[in-house]
Amino acid sequence: MKRVLVLIAHIAIFSTISSTAFAATPVKMTALKPTAQIQLSSDPSDQISSLIVSPTSIIVTGTSAGTGYMKALDRTGQTQLWDLHLVSENSTDSMANAVYREPSGTLWVAGASAVVPAQSTPTPIPSTVLNPSGVMPETTTAIASLTELDIWKVSSRGLLLGSFKLSMGDVVFPDSISVTGGKVTVGGGIAARIQTRFSISMDISGLFSAPKFSSIKTSALNSTKEIKTTLSTWKSFVTSTPIKGLPTWKPKANSQVLVRYDAKTKAVKAAYLTSEEILDLAWEKSLGIVLLLSSTSGYAISIVK
Repeated sequence: MKRVLVLIAHIAIFSTISSTAFAATPVKMTALKPTAQIQLSSDPSDQISSLIVSPTSIIVTGTSAGTGYMKALDRTGQTQLWDLHLVSENSTDSMANAVYREPSGTLWVAGASAVVPAQSTPTPIPSTVLNPSGVMPETTTAIASLTELDIWKVSSRGLLLGSFKLSMGDVVFPDSISVTGGKVTVGGGIAARIQTRFSISMDISGLFSAPKFSSIKTSALNSTKEIKTTLSTWKSFVTSTPIKGLPTWKPKANSQVLVRYDAKTKAVKAAYLTSEEILDLAWEKSLGIVLLLSSTSGYAISIVK
């Protein structure tokens, strides 16, 4: 009986030591630093709105020198591979807001253009970009003519393969594009319908369907950007309150964070804090999470392995 009691005591002591020795190390907030700056023209209205990644490159889209713009960078974000200005016939200023990459490498870009008015000066490009929730910024006369929806087809090497357009009759801000079964689908906001999103499809020949509209809730403002992989869920969001799983971190007002959660347990595995705004993020298996950052000093890429 004594041997049994001694054995039980030894097991209890070993369990205590083991649980202490192998206790999970608390996750700490890490400063997120830019990997590379994105160079644009000297035009103060230049902007970058989205990015997409491939096994060999990082591609950003936006507006430069008054036209829709794409720039392909290498995997480090340091070296430019190619760039392309996207214009629409009989239009003035244009912007490229969203991009989709097919498995073949072909790129589809969604944007908007200002139709050339009679005896009018070009319309300045807006300084803000529609957020992913589809909520419209306040409209002004400066962006009142961005009524044309544009779709561009681009090769993996930056060659323009096709251009399609449709007059929407009101200011539009496309912010998403996808291709499924030979159909290109674009979504975004429209000025005439506050807190409303539009969705429209186009077949490969350029025939558009009638637009569909859906309402969004006020709670969708500043929504979380999220990417799910096999092992993790990555979320970027703005917070002023503590984050569960980060007991030692005390947030300041409007803290911009990136958090990695375990896909199964939902436990926090890593967390990053940045003073810049996270505009967009993408994931590639061999590269990791790639973030598009914006600050008063310009745009940057940050890569998190």
